[in-house]
Amino acid sequence: LLPFDNDEERTQNIVATGFLVMGAKMLSERDKEKLRMDVVDEQIDVTGRAFMGMTLGCARCHDHKFDPIPMSDYYALAGIFRSTETVHGNRLNNQFVSGWMTRPLPVKPEHAAAIKKYESDLAKLEKSLNDASETLKKQQGGTKQQRDLEELAGIVVDDARAQKTGEWKESVFSKNYLGVGYVHDMNEGQGKKSIRFTPDLPAAGKYEVRFAFPGSKGRANRVPVTIHSLQGAKTVYVDQTKSGSINGMFTSLGTFEFAAGDVGFVEISNKGAFGYVVVDAVQFLPQFKLPKQREVLVAKKPTDGADSAAKAREVAMLQARVKKLKEEINAFKENAPPPAPMALAVGEQPDPADYRIARRGNIHQLGDKVDRGFLTIATLKEQPEVSPQQSGRLELANWLSQSQNPLTSRVMVNRIWKHLFGNGLVRSVDNFGHLGEQPTHPELLDYLAQRFIAEGWSMKTLIREIMVSNTYRMSSDFSDERYQKDPGNHLVWRMNRRRLSAEKIRDAVLSISGKLDLQQGGSSVAHYPEQAISPNRNKKVDQNPSEFRRSIYLPIVRGNVPAALTVFDFPAPEMLVGNRPVTTVPAQALFMMNSPFVVSQAEQTASKLLSDTQQSDHQRVSRLYQACLGRDATAAEQTEAVQYIDALKQQNAKENADPKTATQKAWASYCQILFASTEFRFLN
Repeated sequence: LLPFDNDEERTQNIVATGFLVMGAKMLSERDKEKLRMDVVDEQIDVTGRAFMGMTLGCARCHDHKFDPIPMSDYYALAGIFRSTETVHGNRLNNQFVSGWMTRPLPVKPEHAAAIKKYESDLAKLEKSLNDASETLKKQQGGTKQQRDLEELAGIVVDDARAQKTGEWKESVFSKNYLGVGYVHDMNEGQGKKSIRFTPDLPAAGKYEVRFAFPGSKGRANRVPVTIHSLQGAKTVYVDQTKSGSINGMFTSLGTFEFAAGDVGFVEISNKGAFGYVVVDAVQFLPQFKLPKQREVLVAKKPTDGADSAAKAREVAMLQARVKKLKEEINAFKENAPPPAPMALAVGEQPDPADYRIARRGNIHQLGDKVDRGFLTIATLKEQPEVSPQQSGRLELANWLSQSQNPLTSRVMVNRIWKHLFGNGLVRSVDNFGHLGEQPTHPELLDYLAQRFIAEGWSMKTLIREIMVSNTYRMSSDFSDERYQKDPGNHLVWRMNRRRLSAEKIRDAVLSISGKLDLQQGGSSVAHYPEQAISPNRNKKVDQNPSEFRRSIYLPIVRGNVPAALTVFDFPAPEMLVGNRPVTTVPAQALFMMNSPFVVSQAEQTASKLLSDTQQSDHQRVSRLYQACLGRDATAAEQTEAVQYIDALKQQNAKENADPKTATQKAWASYCQILFASTEFRFLN
């Protein structure tokens, strides 16, 4: 929505809106209006806490109980975000799973023209392929999906005609079924649900019984199917995690003898089945050869008749054409122009509109309509008017960043102070409301907020101003007298001693080993192993050079966050966390002792130290202390370090290690000791 001067600026504007897409959402929610409002609620909650330091989510169902935020303010903001397109279409060809919004980024005109021509030509080829494939399927007797029951041989009983016990849910999810769909037991009520298929057989004799179901992962692998015939009852167990062996749909249960009429039946139960039990149809194929009965029982096939040879030739020609078109499409795709880069980004809804207050948060019980707008309590002047043709995001951004807004500048200043000092001037950095903490220095917060605005909202300028102050440059030395008066250091009489964040610990280890990649900018995922973003957590992530970039560029895959971060309290990536927890647990020490990452970087650090052959061991120890702890080693520490390294050299030599390897291992061990030390992980 913002103006732009060039494609690079336009790209940045589009990518920035990805902030609104990244929130957690239940894309499989079938009530799509509820899904949209749940997304809106997450956006309001995160925007409120991140930029205004206010918890707004309560006002979805009722006026805020502690802060002056009525429901009308919540739904004024909801109208803005409801008019913003965040979820779009569907994914995985599944009508019940919504997709997230993606937008193409600007490309050069000649590139855009090449992409347009390629897509047009590809669409023509794919249309030709689809037309040929459909014709081929018709000639071969219909598609596998939604197959006409009358075209199948024998007697077919569909689930729609079966007698059901318990609740069975209808579905068309798999797209591979007979009739109008199939049913499943919802993976509930184990042992309490069954479904009976009773055929009306026109003649007695032997019949092959086949069971049709759409097999897939997540289904039960031991479904009891009982066939009641003249021979008695026989139970067969069916594995539904795989598709049927006959045409990908049917599984043969065996051949049984039945009387004429509706005496025999087949019963499928979910007793003892773990996973979804799915049921589509049961087919009874006669195994006797009486011509008249065959004519009655077996449906005529499309290729029967005098013209079967001609149709066979036509099918062969169609198969050849389909094969050729597939080859042409594959060759065409190999010469495709580079695709336009895509970004997770929101867009404008085609019909932006105000929203109604949902009574008790129920979207199906809507009340009065509320004009799109902003928090009344934080608006010192008249509220900006929202354009009827736009969502209102631009007006919201302008309102948040105007100098008269009493919240945004203070919240941002407080977050910066928190990062520099360990605690904010308001310690509840995400909550400036009634339940949040009071500022320890309200006048200082006001002053810094005014300076922040006056300097054009420049974070660099603010950080510089704070860091050159006497307050920031204080030591963390302890004073018992001052501690008695202010144990929480609210008055900032010393610098807080605090543990480094997970990212800083990782970067410090890489920096000391010399492996830290200082490249700035660029994609953080372009060279990341594909398996790292797979939902299969069992896949091993190969070592990749891009992993040595600074942690700010490290891809954060929500289901596969690096252990180097999680062990040191890296927060849940899908949540807004202003104050991270700081824990001390055994897993942290074990990680520094056993992690392949730490071990390899300790070895690299040792190699770096030993590369200078002119230095003595005492000099190397001093150099290592400076790199790891930012200070010189004391005489006692130097002596202890050299004694430890010498002892380990001798031990390694006894284990048949050559002198060079023995020395390398000894120094790597000592480097790892310093990495694992408390002093390394804490900032004094």
